[in-house]
Amino acid sequence: QCLYLCVSEWQWLCSAAAAVTLDPDTAHCELILSEDRKRVRWGERKSLSDNPHRFDARRCVVSKEAFTSGKHYWEVEVNDWWRIGVTRESAERNGEFRLSPQDGYWWLNSYLSGFFDEFSAVTDPVTHLPLSLRPRKLGVCVDIEEKKVSFYIVESRAHIYTFTDMVFTQGEKIYPVFCTGDRNKDLVLLPAVSVEIKPITDS
Repeated sequence: QCLYLCVSEWQWLCSAAAAVTLDPDTAHCELILSEDRKRVRWGERKSLSDNPHRFDARRCVVSKEAFTSGKHYWEVEVNDWWRIGVTRESAERNGEFRLSPQDGYWWLNSYLSGFFDEFSAVTDPVTHLPLSLRPRKLGVCVDIEEKKVSFYIVESRAHIYTFTDMVFTQGEKIYPVFCTGDRNKDLVLLPAVSVEIKPITDS
């Protein structure tokens, strides 16, 4: 069941707004990043320098920014094929690793095509979510002290899902993480929001 945040709750969320940019040194070789590091899409494979922090099998990239304490919120305009959430610094980035919370990844997965639609929380086993909750703009909030990450539909201020089982070492860096398989449309990291309340639009 969808939970809509009241004005004060949304203001509380927006008060934690963070400016997030993509880290090209971690981007898979088939991801194309914009010059301002705010957009990413799937493109042609290219040669990149060796970097132990780079994803070499999964089409993923993490943010330049990392969090070790506090509450942080950011928004992403999504495309038709994405995974978005957070990961811990010690999580595997090389090879065909698993994508579950047990392996240090807490994110949502969305795939939209003319033949198959999928929207889920990447748990083990997968938690299927109503397609009606698939956002055009996704809000993500990680609370380090509470060890949870929550997802929201920006346009309607509706809660989608919360992971409450985050496991990481005290002081370990937590990174926003983005994955896409869409060749036609970017994932777009939106500017940090202010506490000024936006009008609700149809979602």
